[in-house]
This record gives sequence, C-alpha cells and structure tokens, in this order.
Amino acid sequence: MPRFRSHTVRRWLRAAATFCVAGLVGTAAMAQADAMGGPIRILVGFPAGGTIDVVTRQVTEEMSRTLGVPMVVEVAAGAGGQLAAQQLKRAAPDGRTLMVAPDHTAVILPLTLANPGFDMATDFQPVGMVAHYAGALAVSQASGIQDMAGLMARVKADPPAGNVGVSAPGSKPQFLLSMLAKQQGLALTAVPYRGSVPMVQDLAGGHLTAGITALGDFLEFHKAGKLRVIAVTGEQHVPQLPMVPTATEAGYALKMNFWIGMFAPAAVPRPMVDRLNQALQKALGTPAVQERMAALVFEPSPSTPDQLKARMAAETREWAPVISASGWMRQ
Repeated sequence: MPRFRSHTVRRWLRAAATFCVAGLVGTAAMAQADAMGGPIRILVGFPAGGTIDVVTRQVTEEMSRTLGVPMVVEVAAGAGGQLAAQQLKRAAPDGRTLMVAPDHTAVILPLTLANPGFDMATDFQPVGMVAHYAGALAVSQASGIQDMAGLMARVKADPPAGNVGVSAPGSKPQFLLSMLAKQQGLALTAVPYRGSVPMVQDLAGGHLTAGITALGDFLEFHKAGKLRVIAVTGEQHVPQLPMVPTATEAGYALKMNFWIGMFAPAAVPRPMVDRLNQALQKALGTPAVQERMAALVFEPSPSTPDQLKARMAAETREWAPVISASGWMRQ
C-alpha cells in the first residue's frame, strides 16, 4: 500500500509540474499580448492595392505572429500620406497605433507644405526601415514610344505629350521631372494623382503619355503589354527587368529611389518601440516576406530606429535644395 501511494504521488507531481509549465507558457503569451494592449492598427496613407499597402500587409502579418496580437491595416489614403500622419498624431501613445509611410510623407511633405499638420521630429518616432525600392519612367503602349530619347523627341514635336503623371503633388518624381525639363529645355509638366494606382490605370488606358512612380506599380502592366517601362531611376538594373536601362545609362539625370518606414507616436515608451523593431526585423528576415517583396521590386531594409532617423535627416538635406531650385512655394 505505501508503494502504491508513493507511485500515485509521483504521478500527481509530474502532472502538476506539466500543468504548471503549460500555465507559465500560456501566461507568458498572454502577458506578451497584454503588453501591446490588444490589436495594433497600422495606418497606410496610400490607396488599397498599391505596393505600399500590399507590402505593409505582408510584413505586419509576420510581425503579428511574433507579437502574438492581430495587426490590422487601415487605409487612410489622401494628401500624400498626410491624412494618415495626422491620424497617428492624434492616436494614444500606447503602441496600438502605428504608421507605415514612404519617404514622401516623412521627408518631402515637411519640405513642401507650410503646415502639414504634423512634425516628424516631435510628433513621431521611427520604429525602423521596412524596404527601399526603385522608381521608373513608363509610357503608354499606345504612344509607340520605345525609349527615353523617343519620349524627349515626342515631347518636342507634341508638347501635350509632356504631361507626365506622378503619384502625388509636390513629390520626388515631380521635382525630378522639373530638373529634367530644365536640362532638356522641354515643357515637362507633372500631373499629380492621389497615389500610384489611379495614375498607372490612366497610363495603361492611354489617357497619359508617360508617368513616374515606383517600378513595382508598373511591373504587371508592363508584363501584360499595357504600358512600357523605358527606364529605371535607380543606380542599377533590376533583375525583374534586366533589359531596361537606368535613366543615367540612357543619358538623362534621373536618379531617385524610394523607401518606406514604420513610425509610432513620439511618447510611446522606447522599450515598446524596441520590441516592435525586433518583430519588424524578424519579419523582414523571413523568406516568405523577402520573396513577396521581390515580386514587387522591393528590397527589405531592416534598420534600428536611430538609423531610420539618420536616413530621414540625410534625405532632408539632399532634397531641400532640389525643391528650392524647382521654384516650389510652400502651400
């Protein structure tokens, strides 16, 4: 009888230990979720279905697995990301509202608007870089234009062909177009849209002769024969379109890349930001995210919050004189 009782006690202790370990694991998972306060909203200031929206969903899906909480993407499109940034400014600093925004929102808007309704330096803090990606110049298939020289010749012969679509007013493509117009002595006029999606649709439909935006927004239409990418604005060819030259190779000073980063309200505690950054870097390192980004001609660019802050400062110094030279007046 004592042996039976001893055996029973041992079995009970083992079961209790197993239960306690499981409970500790469950408690740790619950504590992880509770620390973030529940679901996390991710604000995106550009149209649903565009590359920024798609990449954001891919990355945050992976992040949610690490953090143990849902991450819900909310599109607040308009004004070049200004509306999303203003929403983030009004959000509680509890880490439950973040924003994924491109360089246009983080660097260009503060240089082109007298009062954008937010201050990147005081209202927000970087969580980390998400990706960088090449820009491109494309023409409508109906135009029959084959290359950059052909586009310049067309604009010279038919000035209305110099109406070039850009994804947002007061954007990098618009200022780059201004530089090109001066260099070539041509009337190249930016036609701003509310995001790349409607601009690319108009280009594919033959309503525009040319457009400049992220290469990924053009890619599927190029492959389908609905438009033609005639130059990339990065410093090197892209593997998805290896035969398309850079604008510099074609003899034109069009050099421009884009990036997107993740941001939080300024008052979110730094330990929480660091935790978000760790989850972001982990997501960017997964093969699934890397493969999906590559299909859109995006390249994962993990960074620390401080590295993204330094990148923003460097680009502000780079683009401020370009914008000034264009004659742009703060609106």
